[in-house]
Amino acid sequence: MSLDKTRANRWVSMAILSVLGIFGLVLLLQLAAMLFGPSKSACTKQVCLAKFLEGPPAFNNEAMATYLRNNFFTPSAGGGYKLSGFTGKPEIYNDLMKYVKDYFENKRNGVFVDLGAGDGEYRSISLDLEMNLDWTGLLVEPNEELYKRLLKKGRKAQATKACISPYSYPAKLKLSYPKPKGDSEEEIIVALGKTKIDQLGEKPDNEEYHLFEAQCVPLENLIYTAGITKSIDIVVLDMAGTDLDVLLSTKLDQLPEFEMIIVRANGASIGSELGGYFLERNMVVKKVFGNAPEDAIYVLVKFDARRDL
Repeated sequence: MSLDKTRANRWVSMAILSVLGIFGLVLLLQLAAMLFGPSKSACTKQVCLAKFLEGPPAFNNEAMATYLRNNFFTPSAGGGYKLSGFTGKPEIYNDLMKYVKDYFENKRNGVFVDLGAGDGEYRSISLDLEMNLDWTGLLVEPNEELYKRLLKKGRKAQATKACISPYSYPAKLKLSYPKPKGDSEEEIIVALGKTKIDQLGEKPDNEEYHLFEAQCVPLENLIYTAGITKSIDIVVLDMAGTDLDVLLSTKLDQLPEFEMIIVRANGASIGSELGGYFLERNMVVKKVFGNAPEDAIYVLVKFDARRDL
């Protein structure tokens, strides 16, 4: 009888130890999950659904900003400029720059955001302001070949190779540009400068077009990552026809206030669209440079009833 009791006690003890062991293991796993979070491959319904329901990232998401800063941003250059002198400025460029400088009364240390910055020199509006009036800001150029050229110029502004997402969330998208028809520097830069998001996937990677993939991020996240939290003087839009797609998805109320927008038509007749879109945002087309609508440069400014009525 005592032998049966001893055996029963032993089994009860083993059962209790097993339960305690399992309970301790569960607690340990929960603690590890709290400290380290789920693995990159973990994707339970609860985790994935929760992330989905969070929606697009907040414009001031610091984790995203840190990731972008470490992987897609280059700080402003020190030392002198290393320009080629190849500017390709159209005849209307001087008139445009005179208008801009007069509007801002030759303001020094202004802030720009240049979307589609190209190589940082060819037909660059922001370079003139940077060199002559000590402006700075953010240069956005997703084409890798142009970005490499840009970094060699010694620009005194941050640069990013991320593209602007046409959606309210980050996405990897296909971009395309026509392959240069010649070997001259101008033909190469012009072709590279026609890079745009290939949303419909209609252009194959062939003899005429080159496709590549880029990380695209909402504009408000890029501006926050650049540390631009106060007012912006000028936003330059030179993105080969995708400008309005980008702006339609941008949460403009989350951007710092901006005074002027300069838009290159880049082969599209966008005058009527610009007026309608920005009028709702208290901005008006103040000046148009160029004769043909497809090659025009539009200048929009904040509406002022005393001045504009």
